[in-house]
Amino acid sequence: MITIITSSLNGGRFIEKTISSVLGQSGVELEYIIIDGGSTDGTLDVIRANEEKIDYWISEPDNGISDAFNKGIRLTNGDIIGILNVGDWYEADTLKNVVEAFSSHPDVDVVCGAIEFWEKGSVQLHCNSNPEALDKETSVYHPTVFIRKSSYMKYGVFNERYRYAMDYELLLRFKRQGAKFLTLEKTLANMSLVGISYQNWYEALKEVRNVRSKYFPFYNVTYYHLLAILKNLIARTLKIVGLRHIYQAYWQSKNKRIRSGAERIRRTDRG
Repeated sequence: MITIITSSLNGGRFIEKTISSVLGQSGVELEYIIIDGGSTDGTLDVIRANEEKIDYWISEPDNGISDAFNKGIRLTNGDIIGILNVGDWYEADTLKNVVEAFSSHPDVDVVCGAIEFWEKGSVQLHCNSNPEALDKETSVYHPTVFIRKSSYMKYGVFNERYRYAMDYELLLRFKRQGAKFLTLEKTLANMSLVGISYQNWYEALKEVRNVRSKYFPFYNVTYYHLLAILKNLIARTLKIVGLRHIYQAYWQSKNKRIRSGAERIRRTDRG
């Protein structure tokens, strides 16, 4: 069984697309859990309209996204857990591909893949996850991440002190402790460029710096922090002044592109 957790808070405009992309998956034994933080807009109306197909949902105040994630993990019955936030959506065959990957590689803890970033109805960026680069930056895209429940029990759940970089902290911790990653070079998820981490990118980078400071020397942490700030400023400036094509080319230059038509699976153990 694969369990998908969706956390939400006043995402009524976007949650229908997210729910539909999960419930529309086929070929897998699915459990779907929604953890709502006490929405006061139309979010709960959408959830109630789909509750016959949702295995469990709750709406109550929480202590942030990490708290919601952990609450959902504690409720799961599935062997594999994925987390999809409001506004994000899966490709039609994502869960089937993920289950097949775990079945073919029983020693793997984490499966991840490529993501497409959307804005104003069109794809802006097409990026592949790269676990090998986690020591330097946020190189694995959380909507594409699926983790064995047993691996959460072994390596731990989300650190609730983080508001933006909780996924990076968890994945870097997993990697440093020896978790095994498997990268599928196919698109697994889509994300709108309106999320909290995208909008609060500087605060997110500060949290990434704090996470890396646990494992790496000061000069290393400072160098990659300043480099990340510079890359973001350049990319966002190109976008603001209307040089969208240059912006797309620049941003994707630091990501591995998906090979056209390829369905190659690359095994990545701890480096």
